[in-house]
Amino acid sequence: TTAAPTDDPTTAAPTEETTTAASTITSKPTSPRPPSPGFPKKVLGLYILLADDYEEGWESDADWSPKLFEYQQLGANVLFFTFINPGTMQVPLAFERLAATRGTGAEGAVPADTLIIFAIGGYAYSLDPNPWEWLTSRSAAEAMAETVATWKSKFGIDGIDMDIEEGAGSQAGAGENLLHFIHKLKSLEPDMLVSQPTYGYPQIQAEIDVINGGWDPSANRDLEADSVGLMVYEGTQALQYVKNYAEGTSQWEGFPIHVDVPRSEILLGCKGSSSPGTIVQLAEAAIKDDILGIMVWYASVVDGLKYQVSWDSSGSMTSQEGYVEAMELFRQNM
Repeated sequence: TTAAPTDDPTTAAPTEETTTAASTITSKPTSPRPPSPGFPKKVLGLYILLADDYEEGWESDADWSPKLFEYQQLGANVLFFTFINPGTMQVPLAFERLAATRGTGAEGAVPADTLIIFAIGGYAYSLDPNPWEWLTSRSAAEAMAETVATWKSKFGIDGIDMDIEEGAGSQAGAGENLLHFIHKLKSLEPDMLVSQPTYGYPQIQAEIDVINGGWDPSANRDLEADSVGLMVYEGTQALQYVKNYAEGTSQWEGFPIHVDVPRSEILLGCKGSSSPGTIVQLAEAAIKDDILGIMVWYASVVDGLKYQVSWDSSGSMTSQEGYVEAMELFRQNM
C-alpha cells in the first residue's frame, strides 16, 4: 500500500480575458480518423472556448461564426467545444456553426479527420446550476440521454465530455444518475464517445462514480465512459497522477478509486500556454507508456471568447508550434 496523500491538486477558475497571436505554422494534416468508432490511438485534444452564458456577448444564442486558427487544424485531432450550459442543455449556435464546417475546407473550418466532442458543464456551470436537474433522478437522466443521443446525427458530432465538478458533482445521487444517463445514451448511440474529466486526486463523487462504475470488471464497457482526463495542467504534473486511476486497486485502503483504468484510456492534462518542451515531453510519455494522449485547457479561436491571459494557447506562438510538433509525433506512432 501507499501512504495517503497530504495535499490535493487544484484547478483554476479562469475569469480574465487574453490576447491572441496569429499563427503561420505549416505542417501535415492531422491524423486520419480511425476506421472504427472510438478515439484515435493517440489523442491531442484542445478545449476551445465557444460559449459561456456568464460572459456577455458569448451566450449560447450569440450570433457569430467561429473560425479555427491554423495550428488548431494542424496540431489537434480532437476538439472539445466548450461549454454547454447543463441548466438548459441548449447546443450553442457557435457549436452548431463550427461543427457544420467540418470537412468543407473553408477558412477556419474543422478538418475532416478531427473529432468533435461537445463539453457539458465546467467549473462555473457546476456551481450554478446546482444540482443539474436532469441528474436528480434516473428517469430525468434517461430522458436527457434520449435528447443528447440525437446530437450525433443532428450536429454530426462524435461524443460528449462530462465536465461535472465541485457543486453539482458532489450532489447525492448525481454520480449514480450520471451512470444511468451514460448507459441510456450508449444504448441509443453506441458510437457516441463519452469522456470523463477528473481531478488528479479523486475528489468529486460524480466523477468517482462514473470511473468506478465504468471500469468495474463486471461492467459492460460498451455502455460506459470511454476515457478519463486528468485536470492537472501545470508542467508535466499530470504524469504523477496517472497511477491514481491506472493503479487504483493498488493504492491505500479506502482510496476512492477501486478500479484500474487502462493507460490507453487516460488523457494527460496540459496548460494551453505550456512550453514546447513540456508539450513534447507529455507526448513522448504518452507514446512510451501507452497513454491515450493529451487534453489541453485551453485555446481561444479567432476573435473568440478568452479567459486567463496566461493559459491561452492561442496567445503563445511557441505553444502553438509545440502542439503541431506533438501531433506529428502522435501521427508517427499510430
